[in-house]
Amino acid sequence: MAAVLEKVQRLERYLVRRGGYADSVLDRTIDKVLQREHDQIQTQLTRLQKRLDSFEERYSWSTPEFYERFERGEIGDKADFFEWSATWEMIQELKQGLTLLS
Repeated sequence: MAAVLEKVQRLERYLVRRGGYADSVLDRTIDKVLQREHDQIQTQLTRLQKRLDSFEERYSWSTPEFYERFERGEIGDKADFFEWSATWEMIQELKQGLTLLS
C-alpha cells in the first residue's frame, strides 16, 4: 500500500512541477484507474446490499432500524447480528470511498 501511495505522491509532485499539465495518455490512464476503482466498489456494494436484503427479509427490520437497536444493545448478540452490523459498516465505508473518487 505504501508503495502505491508513494507512486501517487511522486506523480503529484511531477504534475505540480509541470503546472498541472498531463498529456492525453496520462490523463486517460488516470481516468481509467479512477473508473476501475469506482467499478470495483460498485460491485462490492451490490454484493453487500444483497446480503443486507437477506437480513432484512429474514428479520423484518430495515437495516437502519436494526443498526440503531443493535448499537444500543437492545436485540442480543446473535452471530447474524454481528455480520449484519459489519456488512452495514462496510457499505458505509465503501460509499465514502465512492464520494472520494467522484
